[in-house]
Amino acid sequence: MTVQARVRAIAAGAVAAASLFGAGEAPANTLTGAFDTGPAGAPQQFNPLTATAGYSWFNKYFGTLVLYNAEMTKIEGDLASDWNVSPDGKTITFHLRKGVKWQDGQPFTAKDVKFTLDLLKNPDLPNQFWARLADIQSVAVPDDNTVVLTLGKPNLALVDALTNVMIVPEHALASIPVKDLRTAAWWKTQPVGTGPFKWGKYVPDQYVELDANPGYYRGRPHIDALINRYFKDDGAAVLALQSGDIQYSYMSLAQVRNTKAERFRTIAGPSRVVNYVGVNFSDPRFKDLRVRQALLMAIDRAGLIKNLYAGQAQVANCVLTEPQYVPSNLKPYAYDPAAAKRLLDEAGWSKFAGQPIELLTYYTDPVSRNAMAVIQAMFAAVGVNVQPRFVDAPTYGELVRAGKFAMTFAGTTNGPDPDVLSSVLMSQYAPPRGYNLMRVNMPELDKLFDEGRAATDTAKRASVYQDVCRYTNANLPWLPVLEANRFAGVSTQVQDFVWTPAPGGGRYMDHPERWSVK
Repeated sequence: MTVQARVRAIAAGAVAAASLFGAGEAPANTLTGAFDTGPAGAPQQFNPLTATAGYSWFNKYFGTLVLYNAEMTKIEGDLASDWNVSPDGKTITFHLRKGVKWQDGQPFTAKDVKFTLDLLKNPDLPNQFWARLADIQSVAVPDDNTVVLTLGKPNLALVDALTNVMIVPEHALASIPVKDLRTAAWWKTQPVGTGPFKWGKYVPDQYVELDANPGYYRGRPHIDALINRYFKDDGAAVLALQSGDIQYSYMSLAQVRNTKAERFRTIAGPSRVVNYVGVNFSDPRFKDLRVRQALLMAIDRAGLIKNLYAGQAQVANCVLTEPQYVPSNLKPYAYDPAAAKRLLDEAGWSKFAGQPIELLTYYTDPVSRNAMAVIQAMFAAVGVNVQPRFVDAPTYGELVRAGKFAMTFAGTTNGPDPDVLSSVLMSQYAPPRGYNLMRVNMPELDKLFDEGRAATDTAKRASVYQDVCRYTNANLPWLPVLEANRFAGVSTQVQDFVWTPAPGGGRYMDHPERWSVK
């Protein structure tokens, strides 16, 4: 960016700030960020029970029973001080922190936890959690500080699922019919949580302001206000970061490479999202394994990573990328167009040759657009005619849930706990019931996920999920392409800031009560 362009950006930022806050309106000790930009954001979605992303922001004013540490290697207590699992794995008992209060002054109790979990299991409130919470048979509250979950079968992965479940107040929501809760005005007018910040104000299409919660159980935050600015696109957010108008934003690889970091520093890390080419298993063209193998071998994944992702990614050979679940000697599916052509010939692809196949994706950043063009050319070289189509995430969701697609380029969370994939790969969760959007129906894979959930020994669980990796490598329910790094930019004026590129945002302790601005 030229000096003149930077001056224009700074001026634009000043104008934008003036339009958002009148003179003297913004709290003096404020951190402003674009918390909902990028793939982990959920701009202007305020119900944490039905959202599928945006948890990083929800965690600022709601609390969860448990959360991962910042490295996402260990689950720690949040609203729960500790928990234990019975020897048979069928009972999980949570002991809650004492003295925690809702931001309206009401006491937080075990009844609020039961209320939240019952909501998530209620069919009148469709959500992404019900599949992972399905093994809960009952929720008991023997006293105000104890929650006992009784399971139909052992499921150690349940604790991982709870790292994304924001606990909501019974006293504030019980009077609202469950069927009306999804879009209730309460979520964006007067929400009450237990987090370090409490609701301040919401100006549609502009920003949300949270104010420091003086009663937060870990202590009052160092900053007085946390503001989430909305931007039309990531590029506008990065310009605001560069000008100093905001102090935090997600950044794409292209932005990291093309933006001069003068006022901010960049943070990077593995996304824990496996990017894959998905095929509609209801489409007869993709039922033959040889077709799926050929498509994967037609993609020069190493070349994509080197030339488009600047080495900021790694090849994925199964649906899992966490090292402890990826065994050696997987089939590499190395780039081999000649072998791909042979496999297609053997599978009788000639009867489909020339037919246009729509390649649907919600990734619209420059790197992804270039990747789609390269994949299109690579498929064409082996006789498969795909046409990329770029849509926004809501449109993508509507199309794939309705089965109106043939092929996709998508990304899905695959860790830290591998059971997170059960709800998107097990046959019982195909639409309209769940999120197995590719309509995968592989009974052996279903059995492996069931076995992994039931395993109560850590080593046994690792072994089972290595088998999941081997099976998906051999049978290709998805065509795994890569796991890319993700990036964020944070102002050099901000201290003690923690950011981890967690799928969907959130799920980890970032301790915003410790953040400060020089």
